[in-house]
Amino acid sequence: MKFFNTFNHLYNKYLALIVVAVAALALFLPHSFLWASSYTTLFLQIVMFTMGLTMKPADFAAVFKKPWMMLLVTFLQFTFMPLSAYLLAKFFQLPAEMALGLILLGCVPGGTSSNVITYLAKGDVPLSVAATSVSTLLAPLLTPLFLSFYGGAYLEISFWTMFLSIIQVVLVPIIAGLVLSYFFAQHVAKVETALPSLSATAVLVVLGGTVSVNSETLLGTGMIMFLIVWLHNLSGYAIGYAVSKLFKFNRPATRAVAVEVGLQNTGLAGSLGLAHFSPAAALAGAAGTIVHTLFGTLYASFMSHKDQAETHTEEPVATIVAES
Repeated sequence: MKFFNTFNHLYNKYLALIVVAVAALALFLPHSFLWASSYTTLFLQIVMFTMGLTMKPADFAAVFKKPWMMLLVTFLQFTFMPLSAYLLAKFFQLPAEMALGLILLGCVPGGTSSNVITYLAKGDVPLSVAATSVSTLLAPLLTPLFLSFYGGAYLEISFWTMFLSIIQVVLVPIIAGLVLSYFFAQHVAKVETALPSLSATAVLVVLGGTVSVNSETLLGTGMIMFLIVWLHNLSGYAIGYAVSKLFKFNRPATRAVAVEVGLQNTGLAGSLGLAHFSPAAALAGAAGTIVHTLFGTLYASFMSHKDQAETHTEEPVATIVAES
């Protein structure tokens, strides 16, 4: 058990590097992950199922304590992020399917990795978890709605087909996890420490699958997608910070809002792009998994070091005051 706990800790600690390694393997040796492209939906369902298993009533209690904050984060996720994606697609004059994939990335809910990034950045974790839960539960309705509004300019989109697909991929596994966690709480508690690693592994498989089928495009003209996705990601952080400052949120809440708006469920975007459109429509999701994880990890590390530096600066001052 001690060995597993050590492995689990190291696995999550170096997850950003593992993401890069898997992406590089799928990019330069696509045959190593081509098999995964046929199972992206299944592995994404595993991610959602583990999310349901780890949800607690307390997570939803946070929604009722700060309902207007949840509504604000959800509003930004499903209005600003699709609009930002649409404007970037227009500015860079992306081909139709690549543009649709970018807009799809903007229309999906917050990613589960946002909770981990918020924790590492010393943000408001309950707010992050509650916001992720709310946006994910609303995704079956809002994702196809906004995708149809913005993406309809590029390709014809079937609202109900995508609505049912997201119900199947997102809502059903989450509810199954919640039910299992409720009735078998003691058994779930025994494996709870392994669930983040299981979820991360499933995300890595989805990443490998989406990158492998897009390797040729990513190594060619698709390289620009990394820049565009990063700009889209950055715009989410920026609007999150701007709105938080406007409403005078405290530091932890501001960081949580910025991360929650900026980090999208890239695995869902890639999986839906592959399932409903084409590999080119999954390009933004594939690039997003790499970009969001790396930038999120760097952001969290910077904020953590910033707090430590401030603490060390304040300690001598506090000592001088105490001695005087």
